[in-house]
Amino acid sequence: MTLDQLSGLDFSGLRRLARTTPRPDATATEGEGQVAAISYLRVSTKDQATRNGLEEGLSIPAQREAAQRKAEQLGAVIIKEFIEPGESAKTAQRRALQEMLDYATTHPVRYCIINKVDRLARNRLDDAMIHAALRDANISLVSVTENIDETPSGMLMHGILASMAEFYSLNLAQEVLKGMTQKATIGGTPTKAPLGYLNVRTTDARGRESREIEIDPERADLVRFAFTAYATGDWSLSRLAKELTARGLTTPSLNHI
Repeated sequence: MTLDQLSGLDFSGLRRLARTTPRPDATATEGEGQVAAISYLRVSTKDQATRNGLEEGLSIPAQREAAQRKAEQLGAVIIKEFIEPGESAKTAQRRALQEMLDYATTHPVRYCIINKVDRLARNRLDDAMIHAALRDANISLVSVTENIDETPSGMLMHGILASMAEFYSLNLAQEVLKGMTQKATIGGTPTKAPLGYLNVRTTDARGRESREIEIDPERADLVRFAFTAYATGDWSLSRLAKELTARGLTTPSLNHI
């Protein structure tokens, strides 16, 4: 955990929660003998949040159903859910998470239900502070898929899972960077090819896909002219842009990506 990462935390909000006097458990208004619960649902990317053209994608409804089943097992009723569509858990600065923590200070709730520990946080410091805030509000954190609770063994499991979530996040970033570097080393581009080149996908006889870049035959001469002309010092950027437009330079269509 670096100082830059620490600067992104909402310490004031978490300290405010930590000062809150623990409340007695409250019975939910819905259902005889049931207690109140809240749920926190999160997906990491915007693509997941809208997959298959659905308003909430596929993961959020699945998490909601699982949270509902868990609430029924606990004899609880979910009175409010907090949805984080397409937000990374690397930081605690998430709208729905902050709203959930604020809600926890003003409403009597027994359980906070999550799908997995890594849905709540992807680094140990955030996880510890969020968990501490919930405990100070007398709220038990419950995972649908993992055996965590306030017992010593449950706390140990929670700590291990939080460490695993942090390792996964850090290791994934390292592996992605390694792959992007290797792709650039062999002549590829990690993103859309620059103007004057095309992203090309090919498939060999065994069905294996290869993604490479090639010189764009329609635009290469115009791009060469642009660099050569600007290097003379006789062309301003605005004049050069107008000249290239007049010569017919356009950006490639998305079909080439």
